Amino acid sequence: MARKSRKAATTVAEVPQHVATVFNTAIYARLSIVNSGKMDNGDSIENQISYCMSYLEERPFLKLYEVFTDNGEKGTNFDRPEFSRMMDLVRAGKINCILVKDLSRFGRDYIEAGEYLEKIFPFLGVRFISITDNFDSFNTDGSEESLLIPLKNMINDIYAKDISRKIITSFRARQEKGEFLPGFVPYGYVKSKTVQYGLDIDEEVADHVRNIYQWKAEGVSHGEICRRLNAVGATTPSMRKVQLGIWHAEKYKTTEWFPRSIVDMLKKPYYVGDLVYGRIPKSLYEGVRMHRAPREEWRVISNHHEPIVDRELFERVQAIFAETSAIYKVTKDKTQEARAAVINLFDKKIYCGDCGKRMRFIKRSMRADNRSDYYACAGYIDTRKRTCTRHGMLYADVKEAVFATIQQQVNVAANMERLLSQLKGSAGERNIRDRYQSEINNLTRQLGKVATKREGLYESYVEGVLDNQEYLFAKAQYDDQYAALSIRLDEARQKKECFDRAFSVNNEWLSAIRGIKDATELDAEVVDRLIAAVYVFEGKRIEVKLNYKEDHQLLLELLDEMMGKEALLNG
Repeated sequence: MARKSRKAATTVAEVPQHVATVFNTAIYARLSIVNSGKMDNGDSIENQISYCMSYLEERPFLKLYEVFTDNGEKGTNFDRPEFSRMMDLVRAGKINCILVKDLSRFGRDYIEAGEYLEKIFPFLGVRFISITDNFDSFNTDGSEESLLIPLKNMINDIYAKDISRKIITSFRARQEKGEFLPGFVPYGYVKSKTVQYGLDIDEEVADHVRNIYQWKAEGVSHGEICRRLNAVGATTPSMRKVQLGIWHAEKYKTTEWFPRSIVDMLKKPYYVGDLVYGRIPKSLYEGVRMHRAPREEWRVISNHHEPIVDRELFERVQAIFAETSAIYKVTKDKTQEARAAVINLFDKKIYCGDCGKRMRFIKRSMRADNRSDYYACAGYIDTRKRTCTRHGMLYADVKEAVFATIQQQVNVAANMERLLSQLKGSAGERNIRDRYQSEINNLTRQLGKVATKREGLYESYVEGVLDNQEYLFAKAQYDDQYAALSIRLDEARQKKECFDRAFSVNNEWLSAIRGIKDATELDAEVVDRLIAAVYVFEGKRIEVKLNYKEDHQLLLELLDEMMGKEALLNG
């Protein structure tokens, strides 16, 4: 643990005089991939935390909430696990101050860092302190020190891009010589123990690769290939990484083959002995974001290692993909107009009932009837943070189920409206209405009496009937009674208003149903008017949450009170 530095801890201005509050403070520390485990110039995670703790010790108005550390995360990327978790707590109102050792630990992208310092943090009411930069957002009044912050952010950004340029230049030079292997060796190969930067065939699983290519060349579908591999218990790429000690998570010990893995393997030139670079390139200093590069941009070193499949078979498989892609493009172009007409009626309204994440709309139909478009759980699709199981539902089936629910509501509403017309002016309605009004009148009278007595207290005090202590005691009692009666009166009036609204033509639920009762199919207007949310559960079970649920429930309870729920539902 580094020695505490009190000199640095006194450079940032104290809490402003006009602020008399305690800040829930988060300490944030970061160490990048570049200097992780190397010479860190005093910027190790431990040193950063110690530096910040020393600063907090002398400032009681800064109360430590939690320490957040991103070890091995680049400063140019703000999508860091602990930084994201800290920001979630900031948005939840649990943290209102962030403390860092210096700005470079916070971030090196000067545009995004500036966005946080100048817009996001002020909007969220968050105080930001960088100790060595002598920066406290509570004191940014246009002084020279505060004006230097954007410049320092820019310098951090330039430093990061310079490092990026040096690293990428070095990597590319090594790649051209074949002196650089991918982070994860492709399935079917292992790193050679005899040849530096070489690959050896992994005979334990190489036959699976050969079978996959042969089956594809014979016209077997990707789904059928997966079924064949799963049937014989073929080791998957994830399982093989566990067996080789590359991965250690228990969840990867029992996995199955999926079509996406098959497609990925069938397009890799590694299996004909070629080493490929630049399939998913990115470059900070060139301003290139991570993306899938087209095949013509790949950098390929031919005959780098022993092939698993021959080049003729590989090219035959690539020709099949090219033919399929061409057919797909022609069909897609022909059906473009029909597909453009397909509207996702449940956009931002459909969720997974199991994990709560939105269902993704997958538009894959090549026909106007959109029978193959479907919803899939985003909790499963997001393979980086998979939180749910593989399930979904056809778009057409969701529409059908939701429309059936709405039609049921139309029938219930028709029964309710008929009963309402029969009950209006009836003894049952009058009894409930009179009961509500009677309670209001009674409470109003009681409130008036208490008010009169409370006013008379002062006269008795002035005339000497009551002394000061007796007056204050009696007044407090009357005040409590008046407050309690006022609350009861408000509640009674609200009940009466709800009753009147439920039995009026302005009942929002009934009004909404009237607007769609003649609808013969589901459209955007019907969904917007009636549907609050749709939940799809595993097993294709659906729950529909309707708008105006409170008005519907209130009307149901009132009618039930007057004549019984069974009679209501049966009409």
